[in-house]
Amino acid sequence: MLGIKIDYEKRIYGFDLLRAFAIFCVIHGHGKHLLTGTMLEGFPWVPLPRGVDIFFVLSGFLIGYSFISGAAKTNGQLKFGKAMNFWERSALRILPNYYLLLAVNYFLVKSEILNGSVAKFSPWLFATFTQNLWYPFYDFFWESWSLATQEWFYLLFPLLLLFFTRNNRLKQSIVIISGFFITIAIIYRINISGTVYDTFWWDVNFRKVALSRIDSIFFGVLAAWVRFFYAESWKKFALPAFISGIVIFLIMSSIPKNTESIYYNIIYLSLSPIFIALLFPLIDRLKDSRSVVGRFITVISFLSYSMYLLNLLFIQLIDKHYPNLLANHATFKYLLFLLVTFTGSYLLYQLYEHPIATLGNKILHTSKMMYKRMDNGRSSGKTPEK
Repeated sequence: MLGIKIDYEKRIYGFDLLRAFAIFCVIHGHGKHLLTGTMLEGFPWVPLPRGVDIFFVLSGFLIGYSFISGAAKTNGQLKFGKAMNFWERSALRILPNYYLLLAVNYFLVKSEILNGSVAKFSPWLFATFTQNLWYPFYDFFWESWSLATQEWFYLLFPLLLLFFTRNNRLKQSIVIISGFFITIAIIYRINISGTVYDTFWWDVNFRKVALSRIDSIFFGVLAAWVRFFYAESWKKFALPAFISGIVIFLIMSSIPKNTESIYYNIIYLSLSPIFIALLFPLIDRLKDSRSVVGRFITVISFLSYSMYLLNLLFIQLIDKHYPNLLANHATFKYLLFLLVTFTGSYLLYQLYEHPIATLGNKILHTSKMMYKRMDNGRSSGKTPEK
């Protein structure tokens, strides 16, 4: 579809649908003010979860399941080659777009085309994804906060698995590692909850600091742990889990978000990934759709990373430079924003991301074979041939 080659047989349609819904939540959250004063104000007229929370839990689930199932095939021990291959592939997927949009944002803010401050930009911090590791940042390339959280998960989770699965204690290791990071995140939020914040600064200090949010990803890992080790229960309780997740979300949506409350400062950000993870067993059952709509949803899922990086940039450009565009047709302005975001993401993929990925995959194929020989050599106690 649209010239994008996708192996639909290897896609999990239910999670593609969830990923497409997540990116809609993100984009709509940034552009919904365009509908103010129209018949669609308040659309879709029901509370929506935070799209980033969905991405966090889904990332933890898919990556966690990949490592758990992979380690289980090698006597419960993660092989170094699999970890290296994952690090290389995630770098190929994340870094090209990230560094390109980082440079674009710097140029636009420096040129005052976008609002913001380059004083908040540090090449070293942004290059190493440490701009919000345990302290807040703001006013420059806002959307990068979640990428930093994800990247530290990508680095630390396989690294700790390599260490903890040496004694073939995969099942216990997943729980210990996940429990550690969930505890750390909660302790961090407890530690900073004594300060009174307004809504803006609560968002900056609580929701957009990596150490405060990494628990969301590890709740996804725990869901993968249940999916692998308790597969029958995963299937049996899919519907009750889904209903429980929806009920938790509705309760969360009805509780006032008081930035001075213990609930909002400490509990809320851990409840969100729990309700999302409870949806997964039923979503896991959704089969691949061969319809045009189903394939388009998969394309949206496929382009969601690019759409995430571009949508805030586009809405800022529209708000600053074209505030009166389609002033009497705000609904069309909103639809234009969606179209520009999708088109920009499509072009970014076709002209930049795909060519880099094609070249990178050829290199990674060679390195994968090398790591496989290394792992086989370790297993047999021999040194691999050069």
